[in-house]
Amino acid sequence: MPEPIKPSGKGLRTSLRLSLQFAFLYSILSAVIFAGAYWFTNYEVRDWLYDQMASDVTTLSRVLNERGVEALQTSVAVMADVNFENARIFQLSGPDGTVLAGNIDRLPPDRSDGYLPVDQVSISGDYTDEISGYWITQSAIGPYLLVQGTGDHVIAEVLEALGASMIVGFVATMVVGSIVGIWVGRLTENRIQSISGTLKRVAAGELSARVTDVALAGDDLSRVSHSINVTLEQLERLVESQVQISNDIAHDLRTPLQRLRQRLEKMVSRDRADATEAQAALIQTEEIITTFNALLRIAQLQAGDRRERFRQTNLVDLVTNVHEAFEPSAEEGGQRLFLKLPAGPVMVQGDPDLLMQLISNLVENSLRHTPSGTDIMLNVMLDKGVAVLVVADTGPGIEQGDHDKVFRRFFRGEKSRTSSGNGLGLSLCLAIAELHHASIALTDNAPGLRVAVRFGSGD
Repeated sequence: MPEPIKPSGKGLRTSLRLSLQFAFLYSILSAVIFAGAYWFTNYEVRDWLYDQMASDVTTLSRVLNERGVEALQTSVAVMADVNFENARIFQLSGPDGTVLAGNIDRLPPDRSDGYLPVDQVSISGDYTDEISGYWITQSAIGPYLLVQGTGDHVIAEVLEALGASMIVGFVATMVVGSIVGIWVGRLTENRIQSISGTLKRVAAGELSARVTDVALAGDDLSRVSHSINVTLEQLERLVESQVQISNDIAHDLRTPLQRLRQRLEKMVSRDRADATEAQAALIQTEEIITTFNALLRIAQLQAGDRRERFRQTNLVDLVTNVHEAFEPSAEEGGQRLFLKLPAGPVMVQGDPDLLMQLISNLVENSLRHTPSGTDIMLNVMLDKGVAVLVVADTGPGIEQGDHDKVFRRFFRGEKSRTSSGNGLGLSLCLAIAELHHASIALTDNAPGLRVAVRFGSGD
C-alpha cells in the first residue's frame, strides 16, 4: 500500500508568495494609471478654464468693435457682478492704466498669466472660502487690457472627487487582487498537488492512478492533466502487455521446451544418437527460435523501426503477388482464393516488405483456419480517397467477443486450438498496421470473417 501523499507546505507558501507579488504588481500598475488619469484630468480642466476665458475675450472684442468702449465697460461690469461670490474676477484698464471696470481692486505689480494666491489679489466684495487662488490671464482688447481670473475651486472639487475615487479604487484593487490571487494560487496549488500525488502513486506501483480534475477548466493545467492521463493509460497498457507477454511466453513455450529437453535427455542416455529424435529436436528448436524472432520483430515494429524504408508503394502489385503465391496452396486445401482489384493503382506510403508480410499473414491466417470449400476474397479498394485492404472468407469465423483478443500475443481461440501456429500472426499484422498509421478491424462476414485494413489518409 503506497503511503498517502502529504501536501507540501513549501509549495503552498510559494503560490501565496507569487499571488501577493502579482497583487503588488497590479497595485503598482493601478497607481501609475491613476496618477496619469489625475494629471490628465487636472490638465484638461485647467485647459477648459482658459478656453472659457479666451471665449469671453472674443465676445468682449466683438462688443468693442460693434458698440464702443462704453458698452465694453458695461459688459465687463455685468460679468463681474453676476459671478457668485467672485468665482470669477475681471479688471478692464485703459491705455494709461486707469481701471475702467471690474471687481479687481489691486493686483501685484508684476502680475502675469498664471496662478495667484487669493491673498495677493484685492477684490471688491466677498469670495467663497473654497477659493484659495485664481488662474489669471490678461488679454488685449483693442487699446484696452482685460485681466480675468477663475477660482481654483472648480479644479479642486473635480480633483478631490477624482482623487477619492482613485484611492478607493486603489485600495479595492489591492484587497480584491490579493484575495483573488491567494484563492487562485491555492486552487492552482491544489491541482498541482493532485498531479504530483498521482505521479507519486504511479511511481509507487499504482498504475491505475489518474488525475481527477481534468474537466474542471479548459486551461493549461487541464491539458497537462489530460496528457498525463493519456500517458499513464498507455503506460498501464504497456506494462499489462509486458506482463501478459511474460505469462504467455512462460505458458506457451514451456511445453515445447520440456519436450525438447526430454528428447535431448534420451539422446544423451543412448550410446548413439537417433537421427529421428535429433531431427524432431531440431524442428522444435527451430519453432522456438521462430517464436522468439516473431516476438522480437513485433517489438521492433512497435518501437517505430524501419520507417526510414518507407516509400510510395502500390498495394495492387503487392496483393497480386500474394495471390499468385498462395493460390496453389488454396487449391491444394480445397479452398478458392479470389482477387478483386480496382482499375488503377492504389498508392500508400510504407515499407513494401512489411506490407507484403501483412497481406501474406492475413491470407495465410484465412487458409489455415478455414475448412475445405471456403471462398477467400482478397480485395483492394479506395474508400473516399483512403486505401483499404480487405481479406474476407466464408469460413467458421471468430466469436464476437474474441475480435479484439486475437491481436494479443499467443492468443488462440477455441476453434484454432487444433491448428498449427504460435498465435503471433495477427499480433504482427497489428504492429505493421500501426507502424503505417493504419487501422485494422475484424467484422462478421456472415458467414465467415472480414478483416479490413485502412491506411489512414491514404498518403
